[in-house]
Amino acid sequence: MDIEQLSKSQIVLLVLLVSFVTSIATGIVTVSLLAQAPPAITQTVNRVVERTIETVVPSDSQQAASVITTETTVIVKEDELITESIQKSFEKIGRIRSGTATSSPIVGMGVLISNGQVITDLSIADKEEHLISFSGGDFLYTVSAEHKTIGVAVLTPVDERPSVSGFRVGDSNSLKLGQTQIALFGLNNNKVSINSYSAQSVLTEVEVGEKKVSVRLLDTTPEAAFTPGAPLITIFGDLVGISTSVSRTEGNKSSFVSYSDIASIVSPRPQSSTATTTPAN
Repeated sequence: MDIEQLSKSQIVLLVLLVSFVTSIATGIVTVSLLAQAPPAITQTVNRVVERTIETVVPSDSQQAASVITTETTVIVKEDELITESIQKSFEKIGRIRSGTATSSPIVGMGVLISNGQVITDLSIADKEEHLISFSGGDFLYTVSAEHKTIGVAVLTPVDERPSVSGFRVGDSNSLKLGQTQIALFGLNNNKVSINSYSAQSVLTEVEVGEKKVSVRLLDTTPEAAFTPGAPLITIFGDLVGISTSVSRTEGNKSSFVSYSDIASIVSPRPQSSTATTTPAN
């Protein structure tokens, strides 16, 4: 049949049929190409991270004390999650001064853990007391413990302490090669390095009571020089490592002491809850 003999309705149907067949063919070709492409190509620029938030609401049908737990999945872009985690994490980091006066020079960084305590690079905690400057104010700290084999010092507040909560413990056992990690550093200005977790090795064994705790060294790339006491966090803002003179000597300048390995060593008292997939507050 000659196409000129078709009616208007028949021409419309023919166009729709051709469009339908073309779309199916395009879909098949696209799926085939994606199946053959390397995984890196199929990833989007902004990866998506899922987190589950648990909410509790009163139940009208039961007693007042009863609750109904509902779970809501919130989709968050990774770049937005990283930005939020960095902002909140810097509130938990203090600049350690060489003395007890605000005029004393800054020598490194201190990381706020539980009970207002701070951990830092032992090489910069060379006095009995140090003034630590947080975004929320200056606080006087005293060196309460020294762990020379891992190069970590624990400082305890003399009187007042920062109002923000300490870092949650990031589980080093859950780290995967190539996973994004964030190094926070800078003596006078906040600086950030987006790194990849590249390797781990055993640094040493520390005796805790009657048992020995194996402490790991976490390596990241690209290699860069970080401030003494600089923390390594996950995209959720959980603390996974700290830069010390020992980690930089035994590894490289981008190596960190695994915090989950030393959490029970530096602070035997209860720690902030262990990290999950929910971003830290």
